[in-house]
Amino acid sequence: MMADTNDGERGAAHEKLCVLVPCLNEEELVRRTVEEVLRHANTISIPVEVVMIDDGSTDGTRAVMQELVEEDDRCRLNVHDQKRGHGRCVTEAYETIDDDTWVTVFPGDSEFVFAESIDNLLAARHGHDVVLGYLYNPVVRKLSRRIASTGFLKLTKTIYGFRWRSLNGMKLYRAGAFKGIEVKSGGHAYVAERLAKAQLRRPDLRITEAPFISRGRAIGDSLAIKPQSVLRAVLETYKGAQDVGRYRETMVRRYHEEEEGGERHESFFPPPTRE
Repeated sequence: MMADTNDGERGAAHEKLCVLVPCLNEEELVRRTVEEVLRHANTISIPVEVVMIDDGSTDGTRAVMQELVEEDDRCRLNVHDQKRGHGRCVTEAYETIDDDTWVTVFPGDSEFVFAESIDNLLAARHGHDVVLGYLYNPVVRKLSRRIASTGFLKLTKTIYGFRWRSLNGMKLYRAGAFKGIEVKSGGHAYVAERLAKAQLRRPDLRITEAPFISRGRAIGDSLAIKPQSVLRAVLETYKGAQDVGRYRETMVRRYHEEEEGGERHESFFPPPTRE
């Protein structure tokens, strides 16, 4: 069930936040990441659950996660014995989360600043189903990564017609907005495909934007800027766009069949998008 127009009146007492923490070989950073979430969870009015996802790590990541589960009952652990990829980790986790629960993904590499970022996203949630985050301080990232990110964003915006400032940053959404949507693409491409299908399934999906903050990576470099990663992102985007095209035909046909059958659809006027 999507958020209704009286979200602000319902109050935080009826809401819940689930923080997904997907990790692959983040033994050195996952504890810092989860403890950062739990510290701030004590200061906000919405109950918080942390779902850690071990995506086939070969170091000590899983052992650290198990320790965190034993230390704090707000934590639980999903384990994949083999790597499935960030997109599948996240989408499979939706099946264990109530539709009306707010969800955010906070990667285990400790790159994002949780407190300020989640506060910005939560402040923008009222009257919306999805809050897309855009990076407030992009200078913290290396020039090569900024160039790769800008190019990839332009590609996806051209393919799908999106207007938003960012797609692959931190975000907040009700689990029901994306639950049940099958995604064919992998890597960074899955976000755009999932969002496109969500809009086709629910034309009245209410989407807004808010800033998130990064502290930069403390250990290692992003794999996204490697040539093979860039090539894979382009190929996966093409794969996702093809399936979105098929999904579009199905949804448009269903919409017209429902209208011919006498089903009424609510009129919808999209909210203004900030330039």
